[in-house]
Amino acid sequence: MWANTLTIGVDARALRLYLVVNPFPHMKVVIAHGGNIGFQGGGTLRVLTFAKSLAERGYDVSLVVPKPVGNIPEDVRESVRIYTVPVEPRGLWSQITRAIFVSLKAKKLAEKEGAILQIEHSTLGGIASFLGCSNYVLDVHDLEFDGDQYRSIPLASKGIYYLERRAVKKASKIIAVSDVMKDFISKEWGIEKSKIDVIPNGVRSKILNFKTDEKEEEGLVSFLGVLTHNIDYEKIFLLSKELEKTRIFVIGDGPMRYKLLKRLKGGNIANVIVPGYLLDEKAYSILARSQVCIFPLRDTFHTRVAAHMKAFDYAALGKAIATDRDATARVFEMHDAALVSDPSKPEEFVENVRRLLNDEGLRKRLGMRARKLAENFTWEKQGEKLVRLYERIQFS
Repeated sequence: MWANTLTIGVDARALRLYLVVNPFPHMKVVIAHGGNIGFQGGGTLRVLTFAKSLAERGYDVSLVVPKPVGNIPEDVRESVRIYTVPVEPRGLWSQITRAIFVSLKAKKLAEKEGAILQIEHSTLGGIASFLGCSNYVLDVHDLEFDGDQYRSIPLASKGIYYLERRAVKKASKIIAVSDVMKDFISKEWGIEKSKIDVIPNGVRSKILNFKTDEKEEEGLVSFLGVLTHNIDYEKIFLLSKELEKTRIFVIGDGPMRYKLLKRLKGGNIANVIVPGYLLDEKAYSILARSQVCIFPLRDTFHTRVAAHMKAFDYAALGKAIATDRDATARVFEMHDAALVSDPSKPEEFVENVRRLLNDEGLRKRLGMRARKLAENFTWEKQGEKLVRLYERIQFS
C-alpha cells in the first residue's frame, strides 16, 4: 500500500524506522463534531484526544467543527488541520444548522481526500446520514432520546430516537462509551456486537497531576461540572436539609445555574454555595479540601448508560466519592472505589454522603482506590484504544 510513496534504493533500516514512527503516512481521517472545541468539557476532551492521538501516530487528521468560542489547545492546532463552518456553537436551536453545515463540509472533505469519516455523536450521525453520509465510524458519546435536553419540544424524543437509530445502522464501525451502551445498541437496534467497540471517557492529566498540601475541612462537600438537566438538584437540596452542618459547593456554569440560584434564594438555603465557573486551580483546591465529592444524577435511561467523567476527576484527587449509578460508577463499584446509589433513591444518596462524612477511615480507603483506578483511565490511554481500532480497520 506504500508502493507509490517509496523510492527504490532507500536504506532498509531507515525505512523501518520511518514506518515505526509514522506507520500509516497516507491514511486520512476526517472527524466531524458539532460542538464547541473551545470549551474544555468532557465531549470536547474526547474529540480532541482522539484527533491528537491519531495525528501523533502518523494519520493525516482533519477536524470539521463550528466556529470555536474559546481557546483550542496548542498541541491540537499544531498536529490537526481544523476546518470551521460559519455557525457558532451556541444554543439548542442552532444544533440542526450546525449539524447540516458540519456534515456537508466533512462529507465533501472526506470524499475529496479519500478519507475515513468519523462522526462524533449519534444525533449528528443521524442528520449526516440524511445528507448522504454512510459507512462512517460513529463515536456515540451519549444516547439523547431519553435525555432532558429535548423534553420541552413536542415529539422531540421520538425524532431523536429515530436519528440515533439511523446513525448506528448507517455506520460501518461504532464506538460506545460503556458496555451498557453497547448492549443497548446491539439489542435495541439489531447491531452486531462485533461492529461495536467500547472506549470509555478518561481523566485529565492536569487534574491527575494537581498537587496540594491543603487539609480536608470538616463538613465540606463539593460538586464540580457543567450544570445541566442531568444533575438531580433535588438531592442537593435534600443534603442541605438533612446535613445542616455541611457546606456544599456546586462549582460550574451551565443552563441550569440560574434556576438553581433562584431556588436557593427562594428557599433561603444558606449552606449551598454556587460560585459559578472557577479557574481550574481554584476549583481543584476546593475539591481537595472537601471531605466528600458528589455526583447526584436524575433517574433516566440517558444517565444510566452514559459514562460521565465526574467520578474520574474526583478520583484523580484521591477523594471519597458519593455518586449515583451510571456506566462509570459501575466501574468504581466493581473496584470498591466509591459509594454508589440507585438514582431513583435519593435517601440512599444522602446516607452515603453521611457515611463518608462520619468515617475518616472509609474516606481514605475509597480515596486511595479511586486514585489508583483513575491512573488506569487517562485520556492518553483512551486515545491509544482508538489508534488500535484504526489499525484493525487498516489491515482488515
